Amino acid sequence: MQIARTSFVPYLTCVRCQHFNAARRPLIPGPELRWSDEDEGAEGTPTLCDDLDELCRLNERAIMALRPGLLDALDAMMEDLLGFPDVKGYAMSEVVSAVVSTYAYESIRSALRCSLPSLYLGLRLTLGSLLVGLVADLAVRGPAAEARLRRALEEGFSLREFARGEAYRGLRRRLNEALGWLRGELGAEPVDFIYRAYATLSRPIQVAPGRGKGALAEAMDDVVGLPPSIGSCLDYGEGEEGALRGLLRRMHMAVDLARLSNGMVLYAWGYLTKAVDEEALEDLRESIEEALNDLRDARRGEEGED
Repeated sequence: MQIARTSFVPYLTCVRCQHFNAARRPLIPGPELRWSDEDEGAEGTPTLCDDLDELCRLNERAIMALRPGLLDALDAMMEDLLGFPDVKGYAMSEVVSAVVSTYAYESIRSALRCSLPSLYLGLRLTLGSLLVGLVADLAVRGPAAEARLRRALEEGFSLREFARGEAYRGLRRRLNEALGWLRGELGAEPVDFIYRAYATLSRPIQVAPGRGKGALAEAMDDVVGLPPSIGSCLDYGEGEEGALRGLLRRMHMAVDLARLSNGMVLYAWGYLTKAVDEEALEDLRESIEEALNDLRDARRGEEGED
């Protein structure tokens, strides 16, 4: 069965995989894009890239049947990043460009491969990278964006220090003020919410003591029966639909949480630096509200299924 392509899913399947590959390694052009180095098999032999593209296509059908909103959420997250203004002289612009070409596309491909640990890792690294860009522009002195980024990284940026440490107290206050309109919706100070979101995205991929793998990887083993690091096929049979719906629900909520947190970081950066116009800020605000509503709906759905 061929899934119809629609306007609200512009990065589906092969296009997503090709974007990811193009961002990472040189490709040989042609009907089937292939890595151009030793990973390419003999003539006529599918490469690992081909196999993973096919896995994406197979899983797309299952995801569209069981959780189509997941792909919408991934596209919305990508559109937020792709639509972010490129403002010269700011570290955040450098970070967003790097994030789009690596972690963001990896998150999309990981979802279509049903590789939950890789998905969570990509979402967490995206959020962490945006926070480094924010700190480099708002808390590090220096005339050049690249130098500020280097200093932020060399000084060992710690999210815990950012959320709790004395050195960032002033910056936290400014960020909480910039995002103050969200307090009632979040149920917490905005910086605390972002910190908890990062911890939420980190926890499932942390190795469980004595087990040698994260709790999420164990769940994947139990449900799919295959190592989840590369990818698993969602070719479910009778009686397996419920378990796979649960896995896809986790993925969907993680993407919504990451999109919301990313938007909060980008909005606060734009508001405080005055580097973007009011229209760009309004677009970010709308994406934050949309992500918040989507996350709220996903959580209500989870309660209804339990």
